Amino acid sequence: MINFKELPSDGVKFEQLIREILVRSGFEVHWTGVGPDAGRDLIFIEKVNGKLAPFERKWLVSCKHNAVSGQSVGITDANNIIDDCEAVGAEGFLLACSTQPSSAVVKRFEEIESRGKIIVRYWDSIEIEKRLNTPSTLQLIHLFFPESYKQIGWKIYNTYSPAFWAANYKDYFVYLSSRTANTFPELKHVEDIIDRLESIKLPKGDEWQGHYIRPRAIYFDNKHEQFSVFADYLYPSNEEGEVLKPSDINKLLKDGQGLYSESNLMWLITFWDIRYVPSFQLSDHFHLDHKDYYDKFMDNYKTGFARKAFISEISEFDKE
Repeated sequence: MINFKELPSDGVKFEQLIREILVRSGFEVHWTGVGPDAGRDLIFIEKVNGKLAPFERKWLVSCKHNAVSGQSVGITDANNIIDDCEAVGAEGFLLACSTQPSSAVVKRFEEIESRGKIIVRYWDSIEIEKRLNTPSTLQLIHLFFPESYKQIGWKIYNTYSPAFWAANYKDYFVYLSSRTANTFPELKHVEDIIDRLESIKLPKGDEWQGHYIRPRAIYFDNKHEQFSVFADYLYPSNEEGEVLKPSDINKLLKDGQGLYSESNLMWLITFWDIRYVPSFQLSDHFHLDHKDYYDKFMDNYKTGFARKAFISEISEFDKE
């Protein structure tokens, strides 16, 4: 959990943080003044794919850093929204705060938006933390919240593309990729995916050799809101009779269904590519995360296409 009290109370660092989140999220960002002006000198351009044609929307950002006092953003900070937006030609207003807006402010936002001229949104501390926990923004926690960063189990390394990252999580090395730049969602979903893989009960093996499922890459298709998960099932080459069948694994993974579900609803459809890999684990060359498990399949990891087939499409395990 991020401690916003790590930021100085004058609010300058908080403004810089919000700017960096917007930049790394793919927005065009500008300052409208020199230095902080009650947080209202930051604007960004949102490029929208409309039903008939693409268009741009200008947003005015107001940054309020009250974490030290713990106070909610009050109604006095929402009195001049319409005038401020008109002054810079903005069609949207974003309040970014390190605590939360008061109920009076939220009601004021609803009143303004009901008039139909200005779109109003807010990021409270929870929403900002959520937006910081993505591959493209995680490094900002290290830059702005060094103490909080020590509690995070992720290390993200940007490669050559804003849609492809290398990551360490727990004892895994995983590639993360997305269909378009800066659209990979919060890392909590990846943690849930790995938890699902870890919940598979594998044969124990012995003290020298074992059965392992190792995640290799996770691809996110932002257009269709779905994941493709790539993992290897490593097992001793002399224990094929003990290997779990694809149908048994799929009972838990539920290939092609939602990562989450409630009642009759499901969301974030997830496909699971589990590759069966026999291995001689007594070899000096054996490693759970050998480069050969990654290098040969980089195109799949970047596009989301199965290496051979997804787990529901395999009747019997097809070993490498």
